[in-house]
Amino acid sequence: MPNISTIVVPDAATTPVNHTFSKVKVNGDSAIFVEQSATSAMGYWPLSITCRAPLAGQRDKVYRVKVDFAMPVISTEVINGVNRPRLEYTLRTTREYVFPQECTPQNRKDLRKLASGIENDSNVVIVIEQLLNVT
Repeated sequence: MPNISTIVVPDAATTPVNHTFSKVKVNGDSAIFVEQSATSAMGYWPLSITCRAPLAGQRDKVYRVKVDFAMPVISTEVINGVNRPRLEYTLRTTREYVFPQECTPQNRKDLRKLASGIENDSNVVIVIEQLLNVT
């Protein structure tokens, strides 16, 4: 895994805000990053990146790259005059790439770019953002 210390990405606000994910842990083939701008740790946004090589004896010789992201949404509730954070809900996404050993760097580059483009296509955006079914 490359030596990544931070990942910075903008949100979708009218005036985008950059969010910085700092590396907090590397464990074997996985790295965990966290965006810590929330006032409470329960509102931190975790991001994990895993790259697993083919297992010995595995019939399909594939690499698996997985990107997991969670976005907890917190509010503040007042109990006896004391402000406390409250977890309202958590949004999650997982994207997994499966690469046969024989594929080329260009194949991997194309898949990543096409997957990103598909996710940003206006039709797919409507399904994701407005929760409408494809008709």
